[in-house]
Amino acid sequence: MAIEGFGKSVRQANAGKLPFQDLGKSIKEKLDTLTENKKMGPDLLFMVTYMASITTAQATRPEIFAYTAVRKEYVTCKYIERVEFFVKRWNYSYVQALTIIADRVKNDMLRSMLNRFGNSMESGVPDEDFLNRELGTIRSVYRNSYEQGLEMLKKWSDAYIAMLFAGSLVGIIMMISVAIYSPGDPQSTLMSSYMVVGGIAVFGVVTMYRSVPSDDKTHNMGKGSKEQDLIHRLEKKVVPLAVMGAIILYLLSGNAGLSMLLAGLLLLPLGVIGYLDDQNIIKRDAEFTTFIRSLGAVMGGKGVTIANALGEIDRKSLETLEPFINGVYSKLNLGLDEVLTWERFLHECGSNLIYKYLNIFRDAVELGGKPDIIGQIVGSSMLEQVLLREKRNNVSMGFVILLVPMHAMMVGIFLVLFHILLTMSRAIQTVMTSFGETGAALSGSTTAGALGSQMPIDLFVNFPEAEMNMYVLIMITIISVANIVVGKIVMGGDRYMFYFFSSLIFAVTGIIYIGAPEIVAMFFSIPTITGA
Repeated sequence: MAIEGFGKSVRQANAGKLPFQDLGKSIKEKLDTLTENKKMGPDLLFMVTYMASITTAQATRPEIFAYTAVRKEYVTCKYIERVEFFVKRWNYSYVQALTIIADRVKNDMLRSMLNRFGNSMESGVPDEDFLNRELGTIRSVYRNSYEQGLEMLKKWSDAYIAMLFAGSLVGIIMMISVAIYSPGDPQSTLMSSYMVVGGIAVFGVVTMYRSVPSDDKTHNMGKGSKEQDLIHRLEKKVVPLAVMGAIILYLLSGNAGLSMLLAGLLLLPLGVIGYLDDQNIIKRDAEFTTFIRSLGAVMGGKGVTIANALGEIDRKSLETLEPFINGVYSKLNLGLDEVLTWERFLHECGSNLIYKYLNIFRDAVELGGKPDIIGQIVGSSMLEQVLLREKRNNVSMGFVILLVPMHAMMVGIFLVLFHILLTMSRAIQTVMTSFGETGAALSGSTTAGALGSQMPIDLFVNFPEAEMNMYVLIMITIISVANIVVGKIVMGGDRYMFYFFSSLIFAVTGIIYIGAPEIVAMFFSIPTITGA
């Protein structure tokens, strides 16, 4: 009863709600808004390209909105669906519905587009003319926002490396201070170091995620390219094996370097296959722009079907797409179902851009649109994204090439200094033990007094070896995980790029972890004094 009364009093004091009751909901809404805003640019380009393409079929305004509203693969189409709801259910005009939805949209780019569309309708401008001009506007806006994101990426990539390196220096200073001053309980000092480095890592990851432009390379059709399907089959066995193997090896050997090296080597095949698939998708997307223009030109110029047009285009110039196009051509000539044939083509390509733009082309052609104009519209929009992706690849490769040596340097400094401090601590403890025995043998003599007065008692003597060993492991793990996540964010691609960076970072870390004590023992030794 007392608990119920306390709950009622708390609710009364907080407008009928418990404290932090809506915190989880508000966080989820903010994350959803952030994700939606990142997808808004490319999806708005997809949607306007689709609307401009179907206008070549002389589609009416209700048909344009009805066909666009059912395109669930674009995040922007749910707002067109709401416009349809106001028009069909509540008998609003399209101008009124667009104005209402625009007022409720949080994204500036989409709000501006909806307002322009409503103003165009109110002015009596034909939808086809507006959408053709709007497509050019959306391309320019998308290009500008993408390039701004790339500029932010350049600046924040340098800032991320500087911040993480500064955080590592803080951790190193903390480690040296513990070795020098030897506090009784170093956990509070070490915890502050965890918070500093962890906070810097989280801030850097979030900032990089927000600054990087959205560019999904793979689709979500269930089945993918042969590389993607192979990864999906292998990851169910390899990832648990890597995690369990690393944990068991650490428990048996006590050497974190061996565990990280094992995890990196086990994830290496997944990473290599994923990287190859990522590069193949980039090449396929670049060739598809030429293919779709040629296909539309042949269909429009000769008035033939897709199957006949495939036999007319020059497929040998399309090195990466040729095997897939040949498969489509053979299946269509055999009379197989066209929808299933193109779906198989999309699965094998594994590309998000090909999936989106091929469906736009085929839908517009099936509605009676002009193939040559549609091919030009679709090819131009896709070419815009392909060229921007090439710019991003140049920036991201420069960052990745810098990221791996920087990570190796930070881990190497951490481990080398740790083992130097450990060597000094053990040597000084040996010397102090020797002085203690000598002092006992020469008790009362002036020599013992001189030796005792010249030696600092606590310096490097009470070095907490076990605690500092775990401290170094945790700090290196924080840095490694942050660099893996940031590398994937900057590089883009499917989740298999996590395997690529995990294998790379963990393997480098493991090698340095194993080699650091040997290097210190080879080049850094302290002569000890033994008693007579």
